Order: sequence, then structure tokens, then C-alpha cells
Amino acid sequence: MPTTRKTPWLLILLLALVVIAGSSAGTYVYISQNATAGEAKQAAPTEQAPQAPRLVNVAPMTVNLVNERDEQNLLYVGFALEVADDATQALLQQYMPQVRSQLLTLLSGQDTSRLITPQGKAALADTILQALKQPLAPQQPAPLVLRVLYTDFIVQ
Repeated sequence: MPTTRKTPWLLILLLALVVIAGSSAGTYVYISQNATAGEAKQAAPTEQAPQAPRLVNVAPMTVNLVNERDEQNLLYVGFALEVADDATQALLQQYMPQVRSQLLTLLSGQDTSRLITPQGKAALADTILQALKQPLAPQQPAPLVLRVLYTDFIVQ
């Protein structure tokens, strides 16, 4: 009779070992899958939020213009220059008097009738962009200016 009493305890112990082994196996699989997923996330390049553009503001300026009828007109214009890197941003801020002088000279030669059209404004932005891509001083790298953005534009 003693063998009948041990049989239920032996069965319960065997069942407990099976449950513990299954639980351990499940935990191992779960942890190994998460570790693999974590490594894949680290290996894949992470997508970063778009970076805000680097802008250099140029204070608005007023320039005298002449049209084909030799009438005096005024151009009031302000810019923001989008640059590629921090070094260009610092360079343009350091040489802002030269930048403004270059812009004033360039703007004073413009024709009023061209500037009032959208195509004229786009052409002026391209001209300014090409002028600002030149080195500001000897032995200086050329500034990496990407775009010219108008903040103010009035022809009167």
C-alpha cells in the first residue's frame, strides 16, 4: 500500500517540473527575441526628426532703384539665408558688413519692372545666391549658402 500513497505525490512533482521547465523555456525564448530585436534596432540607422534649417538673418535694407523711364523707386527687402552648416553660419555673421555691402551694390543695379514679377524675384534670389557663394575674404572658404528666403519685399 505504501506505493499507492507515493504515486500522487510523484505525479504532482513530475507535473510541477514540467511546468517549471516550460516556463523557463518560454522566458528564455522571450528574452532572446527581445535581445535580437534590440540589436536590430541599434544596427539599423535611426530616423531622426527633421532638423530645423540653419538661418542667417540679414536686416532689411532700402535701396534706390531706377526704371526704364528714369523714375526713382525704392526697394525695401529683407533676407534670411539658409546655410549648410554651423561654420558657414558663424562666418556669415562675422562678415555681415561685407555681406550687406555686397547685397546693397547688387540690389541697386536692379530694374523695377523686373522685380515686381515672381520670375524677377526668383531671378534676383538666384543672383544673390551666386554672389554669396564667393569667398568673403582672401584665404576664406566659400560660404555654403543653400537658399535665399525673402522676409520682406516691397517695391515702391
